[in-house]
Amino acid sequence: MSQSTSLVHLAKSFGIHIVFGTILVASFSFEAPKETPDESPEISTIDAVVIDQTSLDQQVKRIQKEKADKKAAEEKRVRELEKRAEQAKRDLKDLDKQKKDSKKAAEDAKKKAKLEKEKARKEQAKADKAKKERVEREKEAAKANQAAAEAKRKKEREQKALKDAEQKRKAEAERLEKERLEKERKEKEAKALAAEQAIQEKMLQEQLQQEQAIRNKARQKVVLTEVNKYKALITSKIKQKLIVDESMRGKSCLLNIRLASSGLVIKVTVLSGETSICEAAQRAVLKADTLPVSKEDDVYQQLKDINLTVKPEL
Repeated sequence: MSQSTSLVHLAKSFGIHIVFGTILVASFSFEAPKETPDESPEISTIDAVVIDQTSLDQQVKRIQKEKADKKAAEEKRVRELEKRAEQAKRDLKDLDKQKKDSKKAAEDAKKKAKLEKEKARKEQAKADKAKKERVEREKEAAKANQAAAEAKRKKEREQKALKDAEQKRKAEAERLEKERLEKERKEKEAKALAAEQAIQEKMLQEQLQQEQAIRNKARQKVVLTEVNKYKALITSKIKQKLIVDESMRGKSCLLNIRLASSGLVIKVTVLSGETSICEAAQRAVLKADTLPVSKEDDVYQQLKDINLTVKPEL
């Protein structure tokens, strides 16, 4: 922009000089100077007489020379101005050409800049794409590394878990084996102890049975004695209540008597015998109401349901 502005200012300067030169050429006059009106005719006549022809010629020549010099100088100045105008035209043409060249160069530069910019944009896009791809690759690599590390950690955890499980299984197997052995030992000890206890208990039971048998035998004798005693007492009491006559001589009656623990007669049943003696015997039992019984349970058990033969004594 600064170069184009300088060219424009230069063209304006040449144009101004050309305009001023044209004005000066148009206004220049080659006429001789007119006599001043205030000069008197009398003095001019005297001067014309006094001044000789030589001086006049010299003066004319001088004036002509001055005019010629002035005209030559003016023409020279005009030619100079024309030359300068031509130069200005050439400069304007050069300036226009430079301007066009500058414009073209600017357009070319603009196009080049645009191409460079587009190229730079493409290069930047390419670089961005490459960077993005590199970042993506790095991300993928990081993910792969992370996945590999996680897989490694997972494998290590699984291996550790398997190892711990194996150790735990072994420990559990050892514990179970110890428990089994301990259980077997205890079972053997328990069986041996049980066998020993069984033997001891058997021996004790046999001893107790023997002792009990002895006691039972002795008790049976006692009970039998007591039962016989109470049967005799019951029979005696029935006979006390029995009303007899001669028709009953040599006759008897078999009765079944059921007694309460207090000796109360619950029921009397005739099992066999003569009717007269049986009826009398049944009435005698019922009349007695209560018969003697033992307070000892084992003796009572033998007396609560007894069969007695009633035979009157005549």
